[in-house]
Amino acid sequence: MVGLFLVQGVRFVYALFYARASSADLVGRVPDSGALSGVPGVVQPLTFQNELIILGACLLLPLLALIIRRWRASIPLAVLLVALGRSMALQSPDLKAPAAALVVGAALLYLALIIIRRPGFFPVMLLVGFAADQFVRVMGNTYDRTWEGSSRLALIGNLELEMSLTIALVSVLLILLSIVLWFVERRQDAIERHQEGYAPPLTGVLNLWGAIALGAIFFLEFTLLALPNAVARWSQIDYAGLVPWLLAATTLPLVPEVRNFARQFAGMFDGAWRGWLWALLLGLLLVIGRRFEGIPAAIALVVAQFLVGLTLWWVSQPGIPRRNLTGLALPFAVLTFGLLGVGDYFTYDYAYVRDMPEPLDTVDDLLRGFRDMGLALVLIAAVLLSIPIILARRRIPWRGGPTLHTLLALVLVVLISFAGATVATRDTLLRRPLDPDCMRVATYNLHGGYSQFFDPNLDRAAQIIRLSGADIVLLQEVETGRLASFGVDQVLWLARELNMEAAYFPQNERLQGLAVLSRVPIEAVDGLHLPSEGNQAAVMHVRLDPERLTADAAAGDLGPLHIYNAWLGFRVAERDGQPIPEGEQDQNRQLETLLNWIAAQHAPNWSDRILLGGTFNFGPDSPLYQRLRMAELENPAIQDPFAGLRAENAMTLYLVDGTAARYDYLWVFNVPFRGMLIDQSPEAANTSDHRPAIVAINRRDGVTCAP
Repeated sequence: MVGLFLVQGVRFVYALFYARASSADLVGRVPDSGALSGVPGVVQPLTFQNELIILGACLLLPLLALIIRRWRASIPLAVLLVALGRSMALQSPDLKAPAAALVVGAALLYLALIIIRRPGFFPVMLLVGFAADQFVRVMGNTYDRTWEGSSRLALIGNLELEMSLTIALVSVLLILLSIVLWFVERRQDAIERHQEGYAPPLTGVLNLWGAIALGAIFFLEFTLLALPNAVARWSQIDYAGLVPWLLAATTLPLVPEVRNFARQFAGMFDGAWRGWLWALLLGLLLVIGRRFEGIPAAIALVVAQFLVGLTLWWVSQPGIPRRNLTGLALPFAVLTFGLLGVGDYFTYDYAYVRDMPEPLDTVDDLLRGFRDMGLALVLIAAVLLSIPIILARRRIPWRGGPTLHTLLALVLVVLISFAGATVATRDTLLRRPLDPDCMRVATYNLHGGYSQFFDPNLDRAAQIIRLSGADIVLLQEVETGRLASFGVDQVLWLARELNMEAAYFPQNERLQGLAVLSRVPIEAVDGLHLPSEGNQAAVMHVRLDPERLTADAAAGDLGPLHIYNAWLGFRVAERDGQPIPEGEQDQNRQLETLLNWIAAQHAPNWSDRILLGGTFNFGPDSPLYQRLRMAELENPAIQDPFAGLRAENAMTLYLVDGTAARYDYLWVFNVPFRGMLIDQSPEAANTSDHRPAIVAINRRDGVTCAP
């Protein structure tokens, strides 16, 4: 349970503090922060500074192991702190950040004590924790609901428990269990001490290199390998089909006979080269998982997860040292994970790094240099986690065990894999349009799953889409497993929550991009990265088949309904202190490439039904918009349904300084439309910094719709 709480806590704390730091930064830019009272997600800079201090103090809790490691009650104390923090986090929003920090810090203290006192259980704790976290997320369609006190846990029949009560009960049971085991251990130890030939049990030691390797393992697990949705997006295969295999790969190292086989295999290689071969093999699997698609990539990443799990047995070393400095070494694991995690963050947000004054003017260039470095970071982590194997030339820590242990562990592997497959593949009923002749299309920028002031928004976003009645939704700035967005696959979650089909195209790395949700059957999906010096722009093309839902003899050879969903880069005022002319703006090249790509598929007849939408990041006063308007005059089949709205009613982007702009568009080609709407409701205002733009369309000319 503490292993599960540690894994959940790290994921939650990373995303929570990212959101609160972003909110505090935005609040500091608002002239009158007092006017923000009641706005979801608002965090005052001073509040965040205090929370950051608390987090730093909690992450140093493993240092207590230097003092209390010989104290037999130290493990129950650590369990008490973990349980207390986990329960407190659900009691009040004001307590969530410090309580979550306490969960992570106390769980790391517990981890240090386990390495010292019960080293054989150290890999077990983490592997069971990662497997349990995967299963919890599968139950929530990649969303961990256990941090939301008002969410409900379904039990037998119609019986449900609020999550706050569930976590409180689990915490109490965890504390009672730790106390019972403490008494049992004391009694057993007292008996053994009076027996002839008694020898104190071996303890475990985590040295500096082991701590760095553990931090690298944490990085690989939290950012990729222990997230089925992230592995599915990397390999571009079905999520549900991957879940049981990844659960099996996570838990298989717990089987003693599997470890014994690994020992025999590793013994075939010279100790001087064993570690380097391990790093090479792991790196090769990660490269295959990234560079290829489909089943081969998925198999490579599943095997990589299995190898990383086996590596945990090399991290700590047995012995009875005079001074056990495990508590001092463990913060270096946190530091290693933190540095790699920061690098991972800037592989996505490199374009938003601000220019820094001297003497820090080279730092901004360094951070921007993390662009396209996602694979490089995981390869660095693969080398770092192999260091203990490289150094331990005469020791192979994998051991077999009793046959009963092997059988029980195999039963665990089979049960959790089967349960994961059952939950992941449970039926999700698709809801088709109420009237295929009369549909609504929306474009909606999710802002990475956060509101304007970085309050998590997925539930509200699902409600906004549901209430809009949209049958086709173009989504921008969606994420499918980033640490910064709680590891949630927002496309998968929204699709299942709304009973819609989904298509996704990666924009930055593999876990951030564009998506289309549809109640109309999806035929095919492709996409294109647009030329970008700043943040990577992209467009995806989805072909829908509305005729499959009708028996329309008059439809003839209409062909598919083509959806183009785009995100263009921002206009940049200057670069290196020099203004950038209009002709050198990224947006110009991106729009030109986008229009040429569309023309290549539909010109010269332009008879296909086309919807072009997304976030274009320029307003109606831009020459780029005017170019599209000129195209509309030349070809009446191209229309901007919102062109006739008053400017103040057409705004889709609202900034924290109070300014607004129209950056989101839906253009229709050969598609009759009946009306349009920009959702300016208070609910939409508290969901994202963008507003949904909605257009009501007819499937073809000649069909009639109810008013």
